[in-house]
Amino acid sequence: MAISFYEKGQLSSGFYGWRVVATIRGKLYQKYFSLHRPTSDIPYQLWYKYQKTRARYFEARWMARSAATQYLDFINKNHPNTKPNRGVGFQGITIGIGPSAEEIRPICYFSVNKKGKARRFYIDNNTTISGAWRDAVTYWGNIYEIRPKDISIKLGRTPSPDIFKALRKHMNSSEGHNLPPSVLHYVYSEKRLQIKSLKSQKYNQEHKISDDLLSVKSHLENEIEKFQKKSE
Repeated sequence: MAISFYEKGQLSSGFYGWRVVATIRGKLYQKYFSLHRPTSDIPYQLWYKYQKTRARYFEARWMARSAATQYLDFINKNHPNTKPNRGVGFQGITIGIGPSAEEIRPICYFSVNKKGKARRFYIDNNTTISGAWRDAVTYWGNIYEIRPKDISIKLGRTPSPDIFKALRKHMNSSEGHNLPPSVLHYVYSEKRLQIKSLKSQKYNQEHKISDDLLSVKSHLENEIEKFQKKSE
């Protein structure tokens, strides 16, 4: 983003006035605000103030657009320098596998990346993947001053444990690591509990249906028995 002023005679093209330039998502935008009056009926000072105001307006407009674009890219796209299989779909948070202060063996974690405030949120015996994600996103939102509604959206999108499975595979095949399948144990613990809970619900539902059928069967048998006794 830049605004430049050129005096009369400074450029070989003959232009004098303001030039406003902006680059947004790689696209160049520029406007020229000449001090050459369209008619001598317009006082020079009035034209000068008018063109200067227009130049400042476009500068402010493009600055705001650039800031909004950068923010949207930040919360919706991985950083271009994000290492393979580390991104979560937006900037400021990545995933990793490595030892923690409590665990010598490697475990999975979410990493909030900001110089001077970087922090890891490990997925372990005490913290599920959704719990670590909640803590990481909350911290990320605070230090990057993310809008509350955008934080809320990210909180509701806990990544699948499969992203850590893909990262382990990549680290082993392309980065020279030898991470065992056990590094994914805690990551899938919540999913295992969910599956167990669903199986339990299905089991209870099936037995409830079975009990209901037995009850109906018993009721019908009693009615039939009563009818037969009346008929005798």
